[in-house]
Amino acid sequence: MNHGPSKLLLPALLASALCLALPATAVAQTEPGAPAPLKIADQRSIDLQLGEQPGRVGRAGVDAGRKQAEIRTPDASFIKVHFDHFSLPAGVTLEVASPDGREVYRYSAQQLDPHTVAADLGQDGKTSFSAMSISGPVAVLRLVGTAREPWRAGHGVKVSRYLEGYPEDMLPQLQNEGLLGTQVGGKSICGTDNKQAAACYATSDTQAFNGSRPVARAVMSGGSLCTAWRVSSSNRMFTNNHCISTAAGVAGAEFWFNYQRSTCTGAQATVTKVAGDQMLKTNTTLDYTLFTVKNFANISSFGFLGLDPRAAVANEGIFIAGHPGGRMKELSVADTQNSGGKCRVDAPSVTGNAANSDVGYYCDTEGGSSGSPVLARSSGKVLALHHFGGCFNSGAKISLIWPQVSTYFGGVIP
Repeated sequence: MNHGPSKLLLPALLASALCLALPATAVAQTEPGAPAPLKIADQRSIDLQLGEQPGRVGRAGVDAGRKQAEIRTPDASFIKVHFDHFSLPAGVTLEVASPDGREVYRYSAQQLDPHTVAADLGQDGKTSFSAMSISGPVAVLRLVGTAREPWRAGHGVKVSRYLEGYPEDMLPQLQNEGLLGTQVGGKSICGTDNKQAAACYATSDTQAFNGSRPVARAVMSGGSLCTAWRVSSSNRMFTNNHCISTAAGVAGAEFWFNYQRSTCTGAQATVTKVAGDQMLKTNTTLDYTLFTVKNFANISSFGFLGLDPRAAVANEGIFIAGHPGGRMKELSVADTQNSGGKCRVDAPSVTGNAANSDVGYYCDTEGGSSGSPVLARSSGKVLALHHFGGCFNSGAKISLIWPQVSTYFGGVIP
């Protein structure tokens, strides 16, 4: 991947930005405005067909049509393939993979590996759905196996679009230039930007680093991005309502765990991706969505966060883990706005979407931090769900969210 703005990608981003003008910047806690997810990918058109022989019937055991294709893009951080039509004879499997084989997803008439279903793209989850994203600028599609029945006219795979992720190393520049579809970034940096890669705290602040492990990058079907995180030992995840507000939105999203640097300045660590499954509860005023994911066992090693449903205390220590600017996971630990130099609760009760619904802090966030957990130092549990910038930045109080979701945890605070 090239390190620098892609000459082929930038015009598309500029054009996209002109079409993605959003409402005014989120401002101070008394007038927060309307937050919106960050834009970190665009839909691209393509005309690709595999294994199709319209009007012909192949002999059993004989593959038909084109069997392999590549989607290759300049500098893309990921490619997510959407299937307009998917139907294969028994014995044939479609592999969607990275060139080096580190990521491979397999889809056949008998079994579908993890995938997402985006109602906004007209997908039904049976003959149309989306493969899990492939990291990097190339996705390889190949048909493997031997058909155990004739290839018929309806068999084949058709792709007319895919999601192309903006290059990771371009995200800061695009964010600064307002090309990621949100204007909240600058107003959410309170004084000096003190955020650092999560791995920078692996030994110097183990509480913060360990608290960041259950936090995931949420990538929605249209290319928008927020932060999500696992809560409790059961299959439960939180993000903002303004990020995902419907069952279809959950089903169309994927969640990347361990999307972070392997060391403070190192390369990307190995990522585990899971698809959204069911929405359990959502609320616009408190701006939360509680949901589940598929293949839950795959993320068990990342642990979970508990909840701290109490009133925040002025000046108590906090930290925030998330994906600001869509980047690899970062931690907000330091805060130069107060004499202690650490993130803290600067206002225990401020107005968010309702009077006194939020906790206020100068701890730095950006667009993309939406949905991040705000963790209390005293308990290591989540005190608020971040959603607004404006300095104060603010998160909806878990003390207000908990009574609305407690039944999904058997009434026991995780």
